[in-house]
Amino acid sequence: MIAKISSTANLGRALGYNFKKVRQEETTVLLAGGLYQNQDGRYAMEQVLSDMQQLIPNKCRTKNTVFHCSLNPHPDEKLSDETLMQIAREYMEALGYGNQPYIVFKHNDIAREHIHIVSLRVDSEGRKLNDRFEKRRSKQITDALERKYNLIPSSKVSGKVETETPKVDIGKGNIREQVASVFRMVLKHYRFCSLGEFNAILNKYNLTVEEVKTEFRGRKYDGLVYVPTDGKGNKAGTPIHASDIGRGVGYTAVQNRMQKSKLAVKPLVPAIRDKVLQTMRTSPRTEEELRQWLEEQGLRVVIRKNESGRIYGITFIDDEVGIALNGSRLGKGYAANIFNAYFSNSTYNPFLDETLYGSPSVRLEQSATVQTLQQNTEESDNLVDELIEDMVGESFRTTGNDDWKEAAWQRKLRRQSKVKLRRRKH
Repeated sequence: MIAKISSTANLGRALGYNFKKVRQEETTVLLAGGLYQNQDGRYAMEQVLSDMQQLIPNKCRTKNTVFHCSLNPHPDEKLSDETLMQIAREYMEALGYGNQPYIVFKHNDIAREHIHIVSLRVDSEGRKLNDRFEKRRSKQITDALERKYNLIPSSKVSGKVETETPKVDIGKGNIREQVASVFRMVLKHYRFCSLGEFNAILNKYNLTVEEVKTEFRGRKYDGLVYVPTDGKGNKAGTPIHASDIGRGVGYTAVQNRMQKSKLAVKPLVPAIRDKVLQTMRTSPRTEEELRQWLEEQGLRVVIRKNESGRIYGITFIDDEVGIALNGSRLGKGYAANIFNAYFSNSTYNPFLDETLYGSPSVRLEQSATVQTLQQNTEESDNLVDELIEDMVGESFRTTGNDDWKEAAWQRKLRRQSKVKLRRRKH
């Protein structure tokens, strides 16, 4: 069982999140302590909110007065409501919240049933409850509860979280919750440096992301929308704006993840590149054969084409390690146009040319200076590649214009000229 604890100053939001699901019949109230109950045995958000707010003194020095926790059993566990209620009581008592007002919700909006608990971090006099080493103590409590109720240990849950995340299925409803689940897992587990690589990861979960730019009252805003897809990558649902999913899943969060990933992926590039090279040297005859042989190496490949069938993007993904790399990030010889040329005329395999790709012994003997120069060149190429993919993602897929690379190159030159002019003025 895994416990996820958070604190907030917004009691209305914590309760509103859960009561909204109650109204949608995706959640039920299991248990409540110290809170008003209607004559029909139900709990109303307005009354629960009022009861809890009255227990928070006006002059309270603690800012984040709300305790919000989710207890997540293993997906294979099927626990009765009575067992979940008893687990919630014992957990809150052991953590030091037994005398606090709290309410327990059982969520069944996704395949993995779990419970949420909302309580207060301060007592009636405004004193903050002891939260020292809270997460450590929480782990000790959940471990003890697992032993007492003979539950599947959390050590068997946390190691493969990403493989348990289901694909988005528009037939099941609750699309926003499904998208949020996929997004948070991907953002936590994977490293990627561009939206193209991000989309290649999401492709596995029947999801795609698009960047949107708007202007309001003279100010420009950047954002993201998530779109469910079918098994073939076609859009199959209504776009969902990141702001409708919740905090920490929007444009800024993705940009921060990409920036942090740029340094983290560098040591991992050689291993991925070598797997791709060795696979291509076996001369796969078709793209499907390439996919199968890369899977044997532990890699997943996502190939993007325009309407005329030309490959304009290719991304290699190691789901276990959690990394996605565009072909050009591996080096110039692994860009999308190389693979397009190969599969258009597989009689010539450039990957067998050791003067271009080198032998394993030669690659191992490369000096640190040469590697640094190569990395700098690759980073420059990646900028062009990402610009091309952004442009191709819309215009090229619809127009089929073969001058797309030239247009991108001209744009780069114009930007460089503007930079030089600004430097001269200074």
